[in-house]
Amino acid sequence: MTRILLLAALLLVTGDDKRAGRRGNAHYEAGRYEEAAAAYREGLTALPDRDPGPVSSGLMNNLGAALYRQGDFEGALTAFTGGAALSDSPGDLARASYNAGNASFRKDDLDGALAHYRRTLLRDPSDAAARFNYEYVKRKKQEQQENQQQQDQQQQDQEQDQEQQQQEQQQQQDQQQQDQQQQQEPQNPEDLSRQEAERLLEALENEEEQLLRQVQKMKSRPRRVEKDW
Repeated sequence: MTRILLLAALLLVTGDDKRAGRRGNAHYEAGRYEEAAAAYREGLTALPDRDPGPVSSGLMNNLGAALYRQGDFEGALTAFTGGAALSDSPGDLARASYNAGNASFRKDDLDGALAHYRRTLLRDPSDAAARFNYEYVKRKKQEQQENQQQQDQQQQDQEQDQEQQQQEQQQQQDQQQQDQQQQQEPQNPEDLSRQEAERLLEALENEEEQLLRQVQKMKSRPRRVEKDW
């Protein structure tokens, strides 16, 4: 997935940039990537200009490769992108774009990786590695989108459940408060049910009837007359 292409065109140039390029390649092959990057930068500084061509493009691409091996994917992407911009042939552009796609992928920039791999395939449709990486990153992006949708749905469901629980708790609290108020407040006669009202009326009638009987009984009891001797 992360194949890096090291350009060998530097061995064909002349002057200080040639010596720096060769020294950079030697360091790179020996795994001394910091020294390689320094040598490639020296070669770029020795160039009289930065016109598009295999020398400037190759030095930039190789600098990106050395930075990539050090884990500096941001710096590598900048160098690879510069190498692509300085290339004057479809092959150099395809190689630099491919490497830029790898650096973008390592930075978790899937959209950027897809764009660079697509540019590679436009210049070299036969590049099997670029095609494989393009499809791989495309599927990975789809998986991330699906996972994000699932996470969003789960979060939405959790928020709805929490809201429903809060509503139920609030309803229970309101009901408890209402019950307490009903127990504390005297009952309004108007709130009596019909059956309760009938029982109350019947009890009052029975009490009134008993009282009336007592009064009548007292009236009918003979009065004792005192004799006047």
